[in-house]
Amino acid sequence: MAATTLMSLPTEPSALLAAAPRMVGRFSIRAEIGRGSNGVVYSAFDPVLSREVAIKAIPLTHDRKWSERIEANFLNEAKAAAGLNHPHIVTVFDAGKTESIAYLAMERLYGRDLHEVIVAGQHFNPRQVASLLTRVADAVHFAHKRGLVHRDIKPSNIFIQRDGKPKVLDFGVALAHMAESGGTEKRQLIGTPNYMSPEQALGRKLDARSDVFSIGTILYELLAGRRAFDGNTIDETLAQVISDMPAPIDAQKSAIPQRLIDICNKALEKDIEKRYQTAGDLRNDLAAFAGQPATSAANQSNYGTLGGSRVLFARAGNLLWRQATPRSIAIAAIAALLIVGWLVFSEILQPPPPAEVAAPQPPPLPTPIVTEPEPIALAPAETRAPPVEQPKSPRKLVRPTRTDTASAQSLAAAEGTVSLAVTPWGEVFVDGATRGVSPPLNRLSLPPGPHVIEVRNGAAPAYSARVEVKPGQTLTLQHHF
Repeated sequence: MAATTLMSLPTEPSALLAAAPRMVGRFSIRAEIGRGSNGVVYSAFDPVLSREVAIKAIPLTHDRKWSERIEANFLNEAKAAAGLNHPHIVTVFDAGKTESIAYLAMERLYGRDLHEVIVAGQHFNPRQVASLLTRVADAVHFAHKRGLVHRDIKPSNIFIQRDGKPKVLDFGVALAHMAESGGTEKRQLIGTPNYMSPEQALGRKLDARSDVFSIGTILYELLAGRRAFDGNTIDETLAQVISDMPAPIDAQKSAIPQRLIDICNKALEKDIEKRYQTAGDLRNDLAAFAGQPATSAANQSNYGTLGGSRVLFARAGNLLWRQATPRSIAIAAIAALLIVGWLVFSEILQPPPPAEVAAPQPPPLPTPIVTEPEPIALAPAETRAPPVEQPKSPRKLVRPTRTDTASAQSLAAAEGTVSLAVTPWGEVFVDGATRGVSPPLNRLSLPPGPHVIEVRNGAAPAYSARVEVKPGQTLTLQHHF
C-alpha cells in the first residue's frame, strides 16, 4: 500500500525520523513497530544481555532549547519508570542519547492493549473484570506510594499480555508533558476526556484520587459495554464528566452483582471525599469480590481493609493472644489451622486471569507488538490488524463474522486511509461531521475523492486540511497544538 505524508510540522518529533536507524546506542534495530506524535517505537536486540527490547526514540533537533527540553523530559520519564518495579507496570531497562535522538529501552510486550480488546468485542464476566482491574489498581497504588500520579489511565494504556495479565503503560509521560510548559505557556488539558476525573476536567490540582476515578470509568465500560462519559463533542464529554452521573447499571437486567456495581459507583463519585481515597482501597474491594487475597502483588503494602473492616484473621489473632490462657491458646491453634486451610482452599479456587478463560481469543498475531506511552498508529507490517475506530454511539460491540470481515476487506480496498498523529489531543471532523477524538482515534478510512479534515482542541486555533484520497493510498496527517 502506498504511503504519502500530507503534512510534516517541525514541532512533531516523529516526523523527523523518516527511516529506522541501524543502531541506537548498543541496541541493534530490527524494525519499526509504530509511531505517534511524540516519537517512534522500534523492535530491537540487546547484544549485551541477549534479549529483545522495545526502543522509544524522539529526535534531537538543532534547536538547543528544544533538544534540552526533550532530554529533560526523557530523563524524567526514565527516572519515574525505573523506580516502578512492579509485575503490572512496564519495565524500563535503559535510557540514553545519541547525536540525533534520545531514547528509552523498555521490555518488549506481546499482546494488545485493552482498547483493542474492547473494540474486538471480547467479553469479560464480572469476576474476570474485577480480577483484571485488581491488578491495575494495585500497580497504580504502587506508583502513588512513590509520589507518582499517572493522569492518563485509559484502556489504550493498559496492555493485555498473552497470558491475560495487564501492564500499565506511560508512567512518567504526564510528568514530561507538565515539564514542557515550564509554567510560562498556556496550560493544556492533559489526559483523555472520556476517562479523566472531574477535577482534571476543571484543570485543578490532581492527586491519587483522580487516577481512582479513571479506573472507575474503565470498570464501568467493561461492565456496561459502553463508556461512562461519551458526548458528541469534547466539550459535551467534559460537561458530562464534571456534572453528570453515567447511566445506572441495572443489576437484574445486566446480571452483574450489585456489590460490583456499588464498587464502580464509589470509584466514580464526583465528590472527591466520597470516592475511594486510595487505589489500594479500590484494589482491596475488587480483590474481595474476585476472591483474591487483598495484598499487593509486589508485596509492598500491609494487609488493608475490605469494605472498611480489618482483615478477619488479624483481628481474631490479636483478640485471642491478649487472653493467653491455656484454653485460648488451644482455640488460637485451631483457628490458625482453619485459617491456613481457608487460605490454601481460596488460592485453589482463585479465578484465573481474565483473558485466560474469556471467550475464544482471536488467532495469534504473526509478530508481537508493544504499545507505548501515547496511542500509536502501527507501521504497515503484519504485526497486528489495523486498529478499529471506537464507535461514537454507546452500542454493544459484536465480533464480525467471516462474511462481515470479507465485505469489510473488500470495502477497505476501495477506500483510502488517513493516518492521524495529533498531540496532545484533538476532535476530528471530516467534511463537517465529527469522527471522534485523536488519540485514541489514529486512522480514518475514507472514500476516494476530496475531503476537508478539521482538528479542534478547545480554544486553540483549529487546524484544517483539504486532502485528496485515492483507493489503497495512505496519507499521514500530523498536527501539534
